Amino acid sequence: PQKLLLSALAWLSSDNWELKEKGLLSIKCLAMSHSKVLLCRLREISLAVTKEVTSLRSKVSHSAIVTLGELFVTLKKDMDSEVDEVVQVLLQMVWNSPEFIQKAASQTLGIIVENVTPSRAMTALMDSGVQHRHVLVRKCAAKHLLTVMEKIGATKLAGTPLRAEKLLRLAVKLAQDCHKDTRYYGWKMLHMLMDHQKFKRLLKQSVSAHDL
Repeated sequence: PQKLLLSALAWLSSDNWELKEKGLLSIKCLAMSHSKVLLCRLREISLAVTKEVTSLRSKVSHSAIVTLGELFVTLKKDMDSEVDEVVQVLLQMVWNSPEFIQKAASQTLGIIVENVTPSRAMTALMDSGVQHRHVLVRKCAAKHLLTVMEKIGATKLAGTPLRAEKLLRLAVKLAQDCHKDTRYYGWKMLHMLMDHQKFKRLLKQSVSAHDL
């Protein structure tokens, strides 16, 4: 496995797209069968795979996205430190790629949300996605942010005043988005938050009647 990992990293740094494919497949196989081997060079592996997500060759890009998903499935919270960077790159693929790449990117974002520390995923989505200028990115980020918020629950979300206020403002903004799906996710967030007294109070204090 150690040898295969070294070969995989070498293949990924090659200019030959077929070798890159081979490298990505090897990382994916290692994640499935020898995940512990990856831990000692996780940062390097994650960077190498993430770099290929933006490959102009869609086959390589798709493989990289799927491989990232596999890394998050098997390594879970060990991948916490990679979340911000990976989420940013995946969201970028949601609006400037062929449909099958967009779909894969959204699926891997879903995998990330399910497997890493929820607060890490939430911060990454809030920072990179829900305020993005592109409508599809906002929609995708809102969908996954709603999942994270439901995982954490309104009581815990209310625990950090600054974050609570930011979340509430975001939810209100999303509920007014130009895309109907994004509006739906925003309203679901608001509905969930309003189950908690603190958010009800916050809404009265911080959101003007005009926003509603």
